[in-house]
Parts: sequence; structure tokens; C-alpha cells
Amino acid sequence: MPQATIGILVDYESPLARRVAGDVWSGLSRAALEAGFTKTTALWESLRETQSAADPGERGPLVRVFAVGQDRPDAIDAVGALGEPDSSRLYGVVVAVPDRPSPLAGSLLYQGVGRLTASGVRAGMVEPALLHAVPEECERYARRILERLKLP
Repeated sequence: MPQATIGILVDYESPLARRVAGDVWSGLSRAALEAGFTKTTALWESLRETQSAADPGERGPLVRVFAVGQDRPDAIDAVGALGEPDSSRLYGVVVAVPDRPSPLAGSLLYQGVGRLTASGVRAGMVEPALLHAVPEECERYARRILERLKLP
């Protein structure tokens, strides 16, 4: 029976990032159930606090989603692989945007992807997105991530 563990690293100082991360998690949990996962667990962490890799005895999350808000762009500096990048792990980089995003939001997303690839993650294992705090939009993103996972 397949199980999914999702690591969600959120910039809690950004109201936009908190709302979008919650909507992405809701979408992931629904989509995981529909995809046949019997149990889905979220490991929530603060993006701005010291991060640690998974316990050595554990494989760690199948997906790590980094959520930063356009309203707090300095948090993008905290995006990066934790421990050794795992070639079977997906990484999501989400920049939460308001109704009228800044023209610089795309650059912020590009920086987040660049920080992951610079830490050893293959670009093909990163799913980037600019997301509004709209449940349907976040759920589409969540489904896209889970479609890329292979069931064990």
C-alpha cells in the first residue's frame, strides 16, 4: 500500500505563502487519495529556520515544496536541497502572488529554481509555479506534482 510524505517548507512571515501552502496541501492530500496512496503525511517546516535532512533511517519526503510569497521576496534565499539531493524526489518551488502580481514574480521563481539546481537538484525534478491563493489553482498544481510521482 503506497504512502506519500510531503515536506512543505513555508515562509510563515508571508501571509500569501501561508495561504497558498495550505491550499497546495489540501490539493495534494485529495489528489494523493485519488491516486491510490493509502496515507499522506505532511511535514511542515519554517523556510526561514534552520533546516535538517531526513533522519538517516528514513527515506524522507517524496516531494519537498518550498512556498515563498511575493510580499517577502528575501525568503527565496532559504530555498535549497536539504542533505544530498535524491534523484527520485520532486521539488516544488511556489511563489505565492496577489491578484495583481509584480512583474518581478517570475524572476523570483527563476531564482528559487536556480538555488535548487545549484545545490545539486536536476532541473527536471523541479516543478515551479506562480500561484494565487485560489484553491482550484493550487489543486491543479498539486495534481501535476502527483502525476509525476511513480507509485512504489
